[in-house]
Amino acid sequence: MKIKNMKDLDKVKEIGMKSLFPKGPQIRISMSTCGLALGADDLFQKITREKDKKGIKISLHQTGCSGFCNLEPMAIVKLPGKPALLYTQVTVENVEQIIRDIKKKKIPQKGLFCMIGSDSAAAKPDPVLNAVPDYRDASPFKGQHRMLLGNCGIIDPLSVSEYVAMAGYSGLFKALYQMRPEEVIKEVVESGLRGRGGAWFPTGFKWDMASKSSGDEKFVICNADEGDPGAYKDRTIMEGNPFKLFEGIVLAGYAIGSHHGIIYLREEYHHTFGFLSNAIEIAKRFGLLGKNILGSGFNFALNIVRGGGSYVCGEETALMDSLEGEVGDPRLRPPFPIEKGLWARPTIVNNVETLSNVPLIIQNGGKWYKNIGTEKAKGTKILSVIGNVKHPGLYEIPLGTNLKQVIFEMAGGPVNGKSIKAVQVGSPFGTFIPADKLNVSLDPESLREIGSMIGSGVIVALDQDACIVDILHHLLTFFVEESCGKCVPCREGVSRMEELMIEIYNGRAGMNELDIINELGETARDFSLCALGGGAPAPILNGIKDFKKDFEAHIKTGKCLRFS
Repeated sequence: MKIKNMKDLDKVKEIGMKSLFPKGPQIRISMSTCGLALGADDLFQKITREKDKKGIKISLHQTGCSGFCNLEPMAIVKLPGKPALLYTQVTVENVEQIIRDIKKKKIPQKGLFCMIGSDSAAAKPDPVLNAVPDYRDASPFKGQHRMLLGNCGIIDPLSVSEYVAMAGYSGLFKALYQMRPEEVIKEVVESGLRGRGGAWFPTGFKWDMASKSSGDEKFVICNADEGDPGAYKDRTIMEGNPFKLFEGIVLAGYAIGSHHGIIYLREEYHHTFGFLSNAIEIAKRFGLLGKNILGSGFNFALNIVRGGGSYVCGEETALMDSLEGEVGDPRLRPPFPIEKGLWARPTIVNNVETLSNVPLIIQNGGKWYKNIGTEKAKGTKILSVIGNVKHPGLYEIPLGTNLKQVIFEMAGGPVNGKSIKAVQVGSPFGTFIPADKLNVSLDPESLREIGSMIGSGVIVALDQDACIVDILHHLLTFFVEESCGKCVPCREGVSRMEELMIEIYNGRAGMNELDIINELGETARDFSLCALGGGAPAPILNGIKDFKKDFEAHIKTGKCLRFS
């Protein structure tokens, strides 16, 4: 059905509520990229066969990833009168017992991780439930502020009705029927939202300038070319809550006067491409994309374009060159995209996480949003915490949360009794923060004061055995391979830094080479055309400054510090 008014929206919401809170047994399986890689599809098919074989009426749904891929495949089991129960690392071998228990109206116990929404538990105490925490009190979910990730792993990501039941499209409906475009921009400005791709430019000001730019056509580009090593937050949102992203893109179009949006998707995200393509067709059938959106008369088309397979295409001007069929090289600025962007038309480029915040801002108001975070950094940030920690995964935290708290309390600290040597924040361009300096606020201003950055939110925890020289060697190899080669400081300077780092790594260089690397790094940082060349030296210069013992060990012995 096409949603044309509030009455239609309420009908869809009612359908979604019945799906989310069924009267009979229900199982939900996480079917995103990580779940499928670990056998979720086989699990789904096995449950389908077993419930039919046993003659049990169980509704079966898919969900997205919750952000903790090491716990996949995940399943949510809902039994009448009980809270939703989350199971982790579910295997095909577990299925027969799960079905038998459901048939006997018992709670399956193997793999039971936590409850979701324990307030809805039956009045009578249950010994099994008494021993299981609610997800708000269970690591790794404890302490998070899951505004963007809240629906991921819970709702069926291809169900418009379930998204609407969770207040989806209320922001877009409000904007189209009750707000002028400039009022939408005003709310985004009021919220203090800044770009979550790494540059942290104020989103509302970008939209305001684009709305005032003259042009017969304007474009909204969603940058989904998530190329940072260790980053997968955007993929998680796209596969777990795609309609929130679509809603944010349409709101951006309405605000600046654009009727055409493009999702520029990382080429390697093969499953995501098919998934989003399906989601777009579903949104069109409901009147949420295309002509006359929500019966308002506003038209907006959305397409997906596969990326060029190049890291530098994540830079907004290189991205636009790629969309135009050219080699993805950064452009000189000015002119800026808001004036002369895609096909020389006014264009805004925002990443997935940024755009997904907008529906919440319009729904709840800019003042509500700016009460989350710090004085200068508003809202939440999704962090991809990887490396040697007990609970690697995605953590959505209010900006200003302490880094030490994230590493040791939320992510559980290092495994195997080892100590933390350093934490790289903002990988791959982020600097290495020594263990004795981790008591720092995770916001752009605080990190800038200590020479670091939050970037796209990748955090790498390094234990006592990590070698900074080894890591920097691999980082420089990555930067050299991904450089477009357009400007000399990056093409020649970063390549020469890599050559010198290889010599240091193999013990064929002296301490003088560190001075040369510093000089090359400062030149590339100050004169490169784009953020790749400008950002590549940061971890190198920081590593030489704060972890000189690692370099001395390689220079003297050709071995890592722990072996020398």
